[in-house]
Amino acid sequence: MLFNRPRAHEKMEQYGVDAIVGATPRNFYYASEYWTTVAKWGHQENIFAAIVPHDESVEAQMVIPEGFFGNIFFYPTWIPKVRPVEMMNTSVIAHEPEEVRLEPFQSDAEAAYAQRVVAPLAESLIEGIVEGLMDMGLASARVAFDDLRIAGYVKARLDALQVVDGHDLWLDIRKVKTPEEIERLRIGARINQDAIEHVIPMIEPGAVWGEIAGAYCQFVRDHDAEVIAPERALQFGSQYEGEYYPDMLFGDVDWRVREGKPIIFESWGTYKDYHFDFSRTVFVGEPSREYVEMCERIHAAWQEGIQSKLRPGISTSELFKSGMELLYDAADVPTPKKTLPFFHSIGLDIIEHPSGYPAFGRLKPWDIEENTVLNCEFLYFGHTLDPFHIESTFVVTADGAECFQTMPEKLRILV
Repeated sequence: MLFNRPRAHEKMEQYGVDAIVGATPRNFYYASEYWTTVAKWGHQENIFAAIVPHDESVEAQMVIPEGFFGNIFFYPTWIPKVRPVEMMNTSVIAHEPEEVRLEPFQSDAEAAYAQRVVAPLAESLIEGIVEGLMDMGLASARVAFDDLRIAGYVKARLDALQVVDGHDLWLDIRKVKTPEEIERLRIGARINQDAIEHVIPMIEPGAVWGEIAGAYCQFVRDHDAEVIAPERALQFGSQYEGEYYPDMLFGDVDWRVREGKPIIFESWGTYKDYHFDFSRTVFVGEPSREYVEMCERIHAAWQEGIQSKLRPGISTSELFKSGMELLYDAADVPTPKKTLPFFHSIGLDIIEHPSGYPAFGRLKPWDIEENTVLNCEFLYFGHTLDPFHIESTFVVTADGAECFQTMPEKLRILV
């Protein structure tokens, strides 16, 4: 199960709310595990909602377009009650009488509909949420919404409703992963690492990077995962006016591998909708002694910071300060402030910061808990020698952390 129900009820108690409403696509999917391809289209207007009450004796409900009800067989949900709504006249079409029956699916869908649907067809998502809150005895309750636009429309119908911004609450729930979430993240990390190992033998002077990126993409897809920005696949590395820049992000892919230059793997994607994110650095040919020593010092600082600090109870700001102190003290790292120690949780979002909105810009710290899944990065952007990047994924355990990757973080030399 993706949804951490015990933590959700604990957090509703902590935040002082009687229910939470998840209507943004990721929160709805997380809460219900019910999904459709249409949800992935990225509609500006939300079309699903989950209503989860704090009182566990009251059953949760979800509001979905009636035309997508059949997906319940492919994405089974723990939420017992369904409120159907109209969307794009799909219900009109579905209810048009016809002698032909699509069996056995139609009979199974009708049986499930009779068992789980608790209300007549509502005109809109707003109407479905309003009626659901009334049915659950929450018309005058304190309810946290992850979309305040939806909250405003619901509040206009329920004068006594007390609206709370639920953005931070939902991310706080999602910060601690369930075993199912951890398994998806673990498998995704392994697929990503294996894809990198698959293409490393292709890296030799003169090779076209787009072909390497394409082979990476194909490997990932062959293992039931997907690549973010597949036209790039491997995000770092590009050329400008004929010159190669190993840390240029989101550039072209038609450049050729150079002898005597590093290549930074920054590879992103999803497995069963959960993200993977990973960085390693390889060097084509023989690197200079100075560059090797610099990479070793950055790697040693990374290891010292992670191994001694990463555990429940530490804040991300403490990790950041520890990493920066280790690097600033490194005499053999030119321009050490060109290094970015970065720590972010990962899950349904690739950067899933469970801190108060707005979380980006100068990032706000947050405390790490057991079963938080965290990406730890040391990204050195210095050009005095060459850049060097490390990034791995960890699940925080009771007394430390376990790394999902087995590929060494140190510089890999390809000769």
